[in-house]
Amino acid sequence: MNIQTERLENHTVRFTVEVGAERLEQAMRSSAARLARRVNIPGFRKGKAPYKVLVSYLGEGPILEDAVENLGNEVYKDALKQSDFETYGPGSLDNFELKPQPTFTFVVPLAPTVDLGDYRSVRLAYEPPVVEDEAVNRSLEALRNQRALIEESHQPVAAGNQVHVKVLAKLLPQSGAESSDKAQGEASADKVLIDRDNIAVRLTDEGEIMPGFTQALLGMTVGERREFELSFPDDAEKYPEMHGRRVKFDVTVNKIETVTLPELTDDFAARVTETEDTPLTLLELRMRIRERLQASADDDAKAEYAMAVLEKIVEQAQVSYPEALLEDQIDYMLQHLDSELRQRGLTLQDYIRISGKTVEELRADQRESAEKSIKRSLVMHELEHAEQIVVTDEDLDAEIERIVTQFGDQASAFRSMYKRREMRENLRNELVSRKLMDRVVEIGRGQAPDLLPAGVESTDTPSEQVAESTTD
Repeated sequence: MNIQTERLENHTVRFTVEVGAERLEQAMRSSAARLARRVNIPGFRKGKAPYKVLVSYLGEGPILEDAVENLGNEVYKDALKQSDFETYGPGSLDNFELKPQPTFTFVVPLAPTVDLGDYRSVRLAYEPPVVEDEAVNRSLEALRNQRALIEESHQPVAAGNQVHVKVLAKLLPQSGAESSDKAQGEASADKVLIDRDNIAVRLTDEGEIMPGFTQALLGMTVGERREFELSFPDDAEKYPEMHGRRVKFDVTVNKIETVTLPELTDDFAARVTETEDTPLTLLELRMRIRERLQASADDDAKAEYAMAVLEKIVEQAQVSYPEALLEDQIDYMLQHLDSELRQRGLTLQDYIRISGKTVEELRADQRESAEKSIKRSLVMHELEHAEQIVVTDEDLDAEIERIVTQFGDQASAFRSMYKRREMRENLRNELVSRKLMDRVVEIGRGQAPDLLPAGVESTDTPSEQVAESTTD
């Protein structure tokens, strides 16, 4: 068997394999014997007719076709064994030529390859988040609202009230030079934004449905109905989808309530923290709120920073993969979309019909996102190995213990859940991802620890299996 290989541009390899004529002859005789067991040939018991009789009765075409299929599978396996290529998935028979020598041509998708380049030189400035006093004040205000005294009022609506209203709000179509192609294509009927029989609305700058809503309701009484139009401010940054758009309201007041907020005093702080061993003063409550806001802001900033550094690493990496991987990723994304649609009572076929797109157009829409997802996932997987990210069984057990202790008396029940292999491996994947993103942050700041030389094992006990990075 003579094998020639040729790398193709789309991260595939072509195997051209010549086999001896005698091997094909043997394969055809085996095929004829198999086919003979399926047909009745006059004068012979089933499966007992000589080869030449079978060829005469069945024709050489069906026998050759069956022989090529079966011999091709054998030849393909032999070619793979003798090659040094790592494949992504099964190859396909691209061509077969009978003369001058029986020759099979296979096209095989290769496993993805990743060259991270000098990824450890990637740097990105990090700006620690600062929690402003206004954020602390908003949190305190939220606590005040949670403990507000709410009483029914028989006075006309005033700013600061809480009103229970029936609301029908419709987005009016754009017109004239301001209308976009999208707006011009909308149905002639106004788009309904809100249709609620009884919705509670705080008439404050933070609580009102849209700017101007409080002013439009001032002076209304219980049972009164009022129609009016409001426009969103022409601020594309604050209202990216709605800036400048007009909304028509039909509002009926069902109930009016006054809202009395507690004063910000030490007594208020003590009531908020009354279940603690030592209730806090207002100053101590502010300090705690600031600490928690800072911790949350730090976590968010770190996650955002890690993704920014990762994107830079991905940008400079050289990633190659076959079209088959991209098609599989698009399949996965469409399956995920179908699952989400089914939760809303629809299917992917419903979406295709409603959108007016063909399956091919829908797949093309997913292509760019699929490419980004593949590249990011492959780079993360390669980084995991390059950075020697390992989650030990001890790491896993410690994390499980940290999780279950939060459930108090039910800790043992939750601990038993993590005895299942699937649960442990899911958690292991999560820890690997967490460790990897922590390392990405260190790389971006220039603080990554030195890597162990090749062949030198860590003093930590390696886990039996390091989870692969998952796709987004």
